[in-house]
Amino acid sequence: MSKSTGRVRILTDSTADVPPDLAQRLNITIVPAYVQMEGQSLRDGEHITREQFYRRLPLLKKAPTTAVPPAHEFALAFRSLIGQADEVIAILLAARLSAMISIAEMGSREVPELKIHFVDSEQLAMGIGWQVILAAEAAARGASAEEILAMLEDIRPRIRLLAFLDTVEYLRQSGRVSWARAMAAQLLQIKPIIEFRRGEAILVGRARTRRKAMERVLEMIPALGPLERIAVIHSCAPDLQPFYEQVQALFPDMEIPISEVGPVVGSHIGPAALGVAVILGRGG
Repeated sequence: MSKSTGRVRILTDSTADVPPDLAQRLNITIVPAYVQMEGQSLRDGEHITREQFYRRLPLLKKAPTTAVPPAHEFALAFRSLIGQADEVIAILLAARLSAMISIAEMGSREVPELKIHFVDSEQLAMGIGWQVILAAEAAARGASAEEILAMLEDIRPRIRLLAFLDTVEYLRQSGRVSWARAMAAQLLQIKPIIEFRRGEAILVGRARTRRKAMERVLEMIPALGPLERIAVIHSCAPDLQPFYEQVQALFPDMEIPISEVGPVVGSHIGPAALGVAVILGRGG
């Protein structure tokens, strides 16, 4: 990659679920989304931790709702990068799922000092996170904004999220997934295995127990084809460690981060989901 004449920084929202150590190391700016529960409006990671969220979620009488940060919070985040960057690439939650990008664009109008590029991740959770991480790594190497944007176009179609849920109930309640409503009775005692492609949840398997679901997902991962990157994703899953160790055994030479799904996506999938987010190799 050629050297950039300007400094590039990467911004995202908290639905990207970038592991905090990576976000800090790569100077990624994260704007927290909101979750509303029991009459409170809580900023993800600031007013409520993910552990607290998943502990409270099953006890709620009314399902939580989620909200995009207001435009002025994006404006503050962009303004904080003046002097640190000449250009900012904002990689945000899929436009088909949320107004995140349009609100961020509104906020950017208050910060004319920066050239800001907006990227529709077409993804959620670590499907966004991988784009953010690779973009930040490229920026750290001195890549230009144009080079980073071209790289994102290349990797976006190759991202897959594969996970099993502990229950289909949260998906059904969300009303966003038609098959979850239609098949709720059939899936009541089943652990659904879901693949997320470009933000759409597809039912790809089912198992009667968590152990069987874990085994099935571990079988499905190599079948995806050669992988460029892999992360383990979970929503406060009790069996995270044994699953992680088995994924690491499949890919002993790869660095495998762990990403905990935040409240926005967690509201729809519930606690104890477990899986992987991958970038397929070219031709995969």
